[in-house]
Amino acid sequence: MTQSMSAPGDQAAYLPGSPERAELARRTVRVLQAGVIPGGLAMTASFSASTLLAQQMTGSETKASLAAVCLSIGGTLAGLPIAVLMARHGRRIGLRAGYLTGAIGATLALLSAFAGRYSILVIGMVLIGTGQAANLASRYAGADLATDENRAKSISLVLWASTVGSVLGPTVALGVKGLLADSDSLRGFALPYAMALVLFGVAAFTISSRLRPDPLHVVAADAGAVSVKLPSLSEAGRILAHPVASVALIAMMLSQAVMVGIMTVSPIHMAQGDQNELLIGVMLSLHIAGMFAFSPYVGWLVDRIGGQPVIVIGAIVLAFGAQTAANTDAAHATGHLSGLFFVGIGWSCCVVAASSLLTVSFSVERRVSVQATADVLMTALGAAAGVGSGLAVEHRDYGDLAQWGTIVALTLAVVAVVGVVRRIRVNGWRVNV
Repeated sequence: MTQSMSAPGDQAAYLPGSPERAELARRTVRVLQAGVIPGGLAMTASFSASTLLAQQMTGSETKASLAAVCLSIGGTLAGLPIAVLMARHGRRIGLRAGYLTGAIGATLALLSAFAGRYSILVIGMVLIGTGQAANLASRYAGADLATDENRAKSISLVLWASTVGSVLGPTVALGVKGLLADSDSLRGFALPYAMALVLFGVAAFTISSRLRPDPLHVVAADAGAVSVKLPSLSEAGRILAHPVASVALIAMMLSQAVMVGIMTVSPIHMAQGDQNELLIGVMLSLHIAGMFAFSPYVGWLVDRIGGQPVIVIGAIVLAFGAQTAANTDAAHATGHLSGLFFVGIGWSCCVVAASSLLTVSFSVERRVSVQATADVLMTALGAAAGVGSGLAVEHRDYGDLAQWGTIVALTLAVVAVVGVVRRIRVNGWRVNV
């Protein structure tokens, strides 16, 4: 199914290769960064509070991890609707809708802290996940106007902006909650969600007012107008049939599963070791710093040596981080701080490289559909891993879970190496794909 996207005539001035086009590309990345910063802060503040709030409400590790994973579930459910809005109306409308829905979710989660109702928290976290879907989609919007020489860099710069908000989110949210509220009171958890509500509103306003002209409209103007494919899960078969895109999709899915699975239950594991909320917040902040802070360097590396070799590197780093976490007792902070930091770096390598490979592997008219399908599958597997992580910790232990993450990461490394070898056989030693 296709949707014809016309572009206003004034956008025809941004011709490919022109100075105006290059300046617009840079300005678009800056605007996306200005939206991702508050969006990331809102999202991670909400996530960091959800596990601890749900555990205090229910006393169940499984229900606590499920509340946090609802963010990923919401991102999965919202991925295709947001992409449909983008295909029909452009990136700006889709991103704005995602952030506004996230604000509604933050409001519900805030109310759950006062009412003590787990069901309200779950619904709120699902809607907050729509903000996560918007943040993920922003990286593709950053690539719309990029050239082959800087596509990965553009993606990574949008991801990098998440560092500011995302790293501060857990520390600020849990730190403020711990300092200003009774640690035994559920109402103290309303503070992180009040902050998220305001920040999602800021992100929505920024994108709505400043992302003009819409980057997807400008790309459409290159050919006068294009028929943009509406998103559909049937695109998964097309991705898997592509020799390069298939490796990218597998990298996104497996790295997300390992990252979400370990990150979801690490706060619970640390709390069982009597580590305080502020230290747990620092752990999450370091983890998210690993995910985003080094992404410009990852993007530079992808543009230089290619996406598939960087996926190999990322999978190995991911395995190292998971194994470090697996060998850390609940009462010891150092292993959690370092292990989750490396898990974040490994995830960054895999996702930046895979996003670039997906974008370059398909034509403009199919790009939105392919990107949305990949993100839905990635977040869906991440959500499943998050739910499974709670069950694994209840019935086995944290060490076993993290050890399984190591095995999955090493499996990804093998898949990526096979992809690199296949490309070398076809193209010789030129493997910058």
